[in-house]
Amino acid sequence: MPATTASRLTPYVQELLDNEYAQENLLDGATKLRDAYERSKKRRVEAARDRKIRRQLRVAALSIGEGARALAGGRRKPPKRRGRRLVMLLGIGALGTGVALAVSEDLRSSLFGSASRSESTSEGS
Repeated sequence: MPATTASRLTPYVQELLDNEYAQENLLDGATKLRDAYERSKKRRVEAARDRKIRRQLRVAALSIGEGARALAGGRRKPPKRRGRRLVMLLGIGALGTGVALAVSEDLRSSLFGSASRSESTSEGS
């Protein structure tokens, strides 16, 4: 009977060794559980009344659950999305360019040529 239990657990152990995402989540969950235990032992308060302990337990449960789902389903760490960051940087760059053009007449004249310079001199005369 122990041989059948070991053979059923072998794929999960192998996946745990290969899946860094599951390892990170399970380790984070265990760390939060340990922190909550240390805090409850040190402070001698009811866990139901201590907000920090409740938060640590909630984060621990979420992390352990995510780690278990990653093991069972073979889920890996999701790739980082850089598209939003790139659009945000382009927007900030365009805004900065617009402000610089609005403020600096020298920059406008160097970019758009002498047409705007002649307009500004004819208006001033």
